[in-house]
Amino acid sequence: MTKILYSLKTMHLARLLLIFLTTLILISVLAPSSFLTGASFRSMAVQMPELGFLSIAAAMVLISGGIDLSVTGVAIMSGVLAALIMKMLGGTEASSTVIIPAILAALGIGCLCGLLNAVLVAGLGLAPMLATLGTSNLFTGLGIVLSKGSAVTGFPSAFQMIGNGSFLGIPIPMILFLLAISGMAFILRRTKYGFRLFMYGTNPTASFFSGVNNTRVLFITYTISGIVSSIAGILMVSRINTAKADYGSSYGLQALLIAVLGGIDPSGGSGRAIGLLLSIVTLQIISSGFNLMHINAFIKDLTWGLLLLLIMVWNYARQRKE
Repeated sequence: MTKILYSLKTMHLARLLLIFLTTLILISVLAPSSFLTGASFRSMAVQMPELGFLSIAAAMVLISGGIDLSVTGVAIMSGVLAALIMKMLGGTEASSTVIIPAILAALGIGCLCGLLNAVLVAGLGLAPMLATLGTSNLFTGLGIVLSKGSAVTGFPSAFQMIGNGSFLGIPIPMILFLLAISGMAFILRRTKYGFRLFMYGTNPTASFFSGVNNTRVLFITYTISGIVSSIAGILMVSRINTAKADYGSSYGLQALLIAVLGGIDPSGGSGRAIGLLLSIVTLQIISSGFNLMHINAFIKDLTWGLLLLLIMVWNYARQRKE
């Protein structure tokens, strides 16, 4: 059985690699002068981590057999809160030290949002989809209320370096994302929590009778999702130097698409960080290609939805054959 599962995972990674290479070649052919440039690749390296962090958050919950529709809501509220704190403490004239309390507040609110989701799902037994759909609207609404529906601007220049700076030629957001995806791989494959998460996602009943504290697993999972989502919010605000309550609203669908394309089983119990990484890079190439070819944003959303449906149908048909 172990060999069969390993073979299936290897085949999926091979398909992902083929999709990645095909996408890369296709976009390169369609927009060679604008895509195959250093500026284009740097732009992707700066933009991709935001969606990457949200995809990690969504993937962790999917592995448990649940779903977190509130990741963008958490990111929005966390980003707005951090922006308001920095503006209140001096804005552009403030010292770089105000960044620390702003970031800590954003991470703290992300943690609280994750805990609220955990209470609803693990504590009260609500369906994850309904619970997180409700909290998504709640968090987004709070972001609108806090910002009074307008954009929040005016932050210290040091804060902007988080989303736009680089270290040794590598954008800082990309460094943070690579650390996060590596951390995800380590947690899933090298920790007791990761083993218990896979066990719970595969069969919650068997997990319970094996001595696993299912409630604790869910609390940790949703808390991680909230904190990781808040990091995405911080990166968004830092990169565009503005906090807007409607920014990144379509990222939720894309995060789920990336997770499913990357081999995360929506029914729970399977998934690998390397598959998620390949999926994120592939979707970012497609997104950048659409932008370079000036394809309408509504067509992009239609494409993401269609791709998600096709992947779900493909996975279902493959499982039926197996």
